Amino acid sequence: MKSSIALRLLADQLAWTDEEVTEEFPALQLMVTHKYDGYQGFQPASRFHVALLNWLSQFASVEQRRLAFNFIKDRLIYITQREMHHLVSLMMPTLDRLMRKQVAAELGIQFFETWTDTAAERRLGLLRRRTLFVGLSDGARIDVFRRYNEGLISNEQVVPFSEMSEQKWTSLVDELGKWLKKHDYKDEPAIFEAVCLVDDFAGSGASLLRFDEKEQRWKGKINKFYEANVGKIGTSLALQCQLYAHHHLASHQAEQTIAQRLTGYSANHTEFCFKSTFSYVLPSDIVIGEQTEPAELVQLIKTCYDPGIEDDHLGSAAWFGYSGCGLPLILEHNTPNNSIALLWADSSGARQSCPHQMKPLFARRKRHSSHG
Repeated sequence: MKSSIALRLLADQLAWTDEEVTEEFPALQLMVTHKYDGYQGFQPASRFHVALLNWLSQFASVEQRRLAFNFIKDRLIYITQREMHHLVSLMMPTLDRLMRKQVAAELGIQFFETWTDTAAERRLGLLRRRTLFVGLSDGARIDVFRRYNEGLISNEQVVPFSEMSEQKWTSLVDELGKWLKKHDYKDEPAIFEAVCLVDDFAGSGASLLRFDEKEQRWKGKINKFYEANVGKIGTSLALQCQLYAHHHLASHQAEQTIAQRLTGYSANHTEFCFKSTFSYVLPSDIVIGEQTEPAELVQLIKTCYDPGIEDDHLGSAAWFGYSGCGLPLILEHNTPNNSIALLWADSSGARQSCPHQMKPLFARRKRHSSHG
């Protein structure tokens, strides 16, 4: 759709005056051009203008449409692919700082001395190579991480998927052994001191680690990795192996939840030392909840909601998204289910009919896991 046509239709829907058109449209067009049109969930030949017009059409009054538009203009957080890649680039410096703290403690030196001390540099080189980087999902962008750190880490210590066969483990250890001999670490055992589990986003923290009260057991990606690989402690993995869980982006809620659950989990899973890291954590003040102003926005989010979108994973009354996270967040490759349902929900696939038929602005593709 041509921008001139979109402008006319949008102005009609929002009942804009000429002055409002002059003020609003250039700013909107800037965001459309540089961000929103890049959303990968749009159908071919369909871009943001079409989605916006369709989305606004679900609201009954001009006042509701204006309120919804202002929500997008003032509160929406859209992470582009370039911005996500920047977050990926911050992962290694984050881990490197932790490694330097570890080496400083081992050698009894100051943190800043790890950049000048010969023994520290040698120990860091060994620790980096004996760290395994494992992708937890397609969104982990482990290939991008590898390219950013070419020359610093080896391809043989980066694994795109967490489910590894015995043959793969043997290959990883063999390649580590070859590297140790080549770089004058021949007296060091071919064993991994640390594993970093990598994912793109944590909204609630549930997909990483959660306790199932009904089954009385832990679930999630960390527990799955633990159960599959705890038997490798002492052979492929070092005693007290450090297990990092790194997310390129996370909500404040996820950061707090993951830290609390790792504390509880580690009490009875002592073979690993667990730590969570993040490239960036979204501030808590972006969250939309019951007390958010204006109250009319909260009312719109709750009124223009279709319970038919709910399933066993999403839960009920999910107008603020999965687990009530209340995030006004869009990721360029997909929209998290932790985001405000008004942004992504689609009544066309609902299990039951409802007076209000939700239309998505950024249509969401479901992943295999429904926990954010």
